[in-house]
Amino acid sequence: MRTFGSGLAVLVAIVAMVVALPALWTHERIVDRQGFVAFVEPMAHDRQIQDLIADELTRQITDQTSAPEILVAPATQRYTRSDLFPPDFADVLGQQHDFLFTEPTTDAERSNVLELDLTDMVNRVVQRFGLPSSIRVDGPIRIPLGESQRSGLEAGRYAHTGDQVTRTGWLALAVAIVAALLALVIARRRGVTLAMLGVGAVISGAVSWGATGILRDRALDEFSGTDSSPRQVARIILDRAGDDLQHTALITGGVGIAVIAVGVLSSLVLERRR
Repeated sequence: MRTFGSGLAVLVAIVAMVVALPALWTHERIVDRQGFVAFVEPMAHDRQIQDLIADELTRQITDQTSAPEILVAPATQRYTRSDLFPPDFADVLGQQHDFLFTEPTTDAERSNVLELDLTDMVNRVVQRFGLPSSIRVDGPIRIPLGESQRSGLEAGRYAHTGDQVTRTGWLALAVAIVAALLALVIARRRGVTLAMLGVGAVISGAVSWGATGILRDRALDEFSGTDSSPRQVARIILDRAGDDLQHTALITGGVGIAVIAVGVLSSLVLERRR
């Protein structure tokens, strides 16, 4: 009976680990605003992102003023390579996060589609990076990232889903911890049980690794339809997020292998003492 109970608790713990890993990663990196901003801000140092944003800023400034590209392009490049760019980049993406993860309260908000607001960046380039004072940009600079609400990028798109993911992740973690402890307490052979829990961690890592490609492709589909610079930036961010989840999955799998080794070693030691 104890063996059956321990095995059942191990099975519950494994299922809970499989659910908890991607859910908690999503909470820490995507759903939580501070975690998301901290995750994306270092990407502002990526030369490809710097060049894409600089190209878009150049395009917006030259479209709305009489300034020649040969004058504007060096200024936008100096800006994206300056220390001012990373916090501005994080702030813009934080606004997008608020748009997608905050429930809209008015009909006007519900009808909006996700946009990249470059107004502050454009003004900073114009005012601080050597452009003639005669160059002025009036009005907001917003680049839509969805063709319509059907794109899946409408206001509050992930508000409910984000809350569900967060609750599910923490609940699954609690279940995994309780079930694992229960399995170890009632097990006749704790070394074997510990090794099985390690196998569960490996399985959790493997499932998260395998799911990364599917989740990334699904997210990229929502940015399909154009090759504009902002959407290319979004694709880079999603690729980095996928890489980070796979890295987390590898670490989890490595921890699982270490637990398996400890469990097997403990079991062998106990067997020799009997």
